[in-house]
Amino acid sequence: MPIHIVLLTQPNQGVVRRIRQAYPSHHQVTDSCYLVQSPQITQDVAVKVGIKGQDRVDGASGVVFKLNGAYSGYAPRALWEWLGQAEEAE
Repeated sequence: MPIHIVLLTQPNQGVVRRIRQAYPSHHQVTDSCYLVQSPQITQDVAVKVGIKGQDRVDGASGVVFKLNGAYSGYAPRALWEWLGQAEEAE
């Protein structure tokens, strides 16, 4: 299933609540960055978490990116394990 990055311009508890409800297996990278799995397009994910659309969370702003399977860097092991499990689930 495709992996999306939800990147908030600043932390927003309303958006975090929606992420937790809609994507229980999400991975929190920081207070303003989350990884979610969804077959939906990025626009639909943005609406679902409350950073776009008529039902937008007050004060929420950010973007959703779809990962293309290529990533690199230095991060806690939990992030790499989550990505590995997400890729295996495809």
